Amino acid sequence: MTKYEKLKITLRYWLLGMAQSNPDYVKCVEALEFACNIHTGVRKDGKTPEFEHQLVITHYMRTLINNLLFPAETICASLLHDVCEDYDISYDEIERRFGKKVRDAVERLTKVYRGVNKSAENYFNEISQCPIASIVKGGDRIHNFQSMVGVFTKEKQESYIKEAEDNIIPALKIARRSFPSQEMAYENIKLMMRSQIELIKHSL
Repeated sequence: MTKYEKLKITLRYWLLGMAQSNPDYVKCVEALEFACNIHTGVRKDGKTPEFEHQLVITHYMRTLINNLLFPAETICASLLHDVCEDYDISYDEIERRFGKKVRDAVERLTKVYRGVNKSAENYFNEISQCPIASIVKGGDRIHNFQSMVGVFTKEKQESYIKEAEDNIIPALKIARRSFPSQEMAYENIKLMMRSQIELIKHSL
């Protein structure tokens, strides 16, 4: 069994177990299957299934779950955060299938939609004002850092680090003040992100 298959199966059965006590997690299983059927390509290395990115992020969300305001919706958003930008799935379809909170988070996490490109200022401002999108964006960049060495050029890696330092970490700080019950989650994300940044800087 491949790493990808293990990640998917483990997540699916964990979600089904959670759904026994909280039916909100049924939507997470639906989001897993929906997104998996859309993300059928490979990542930039030419061999890793592209949906492995969403699976890794969502497994990380599991470690934060006790400190999240909307844990089931956050998991849904982590699985779905690229489908509107990369595959032109409509926001209305996301809302119809997974609810308004998930739609709002996915919309905030989508930078380019049907030819309209948000400015960096608007994009990160929107993310900082959402308790779901802010957490997912942090997890997204953490996995970007984990998987970009040896795949991205030095310049691309430096641009991802700069964006994290200039935009993502400040957005997390704003969100932490707005959603204090998630403080431990934000602190965990920032610690991991800063540690990764230092490691990558030393390797460049």
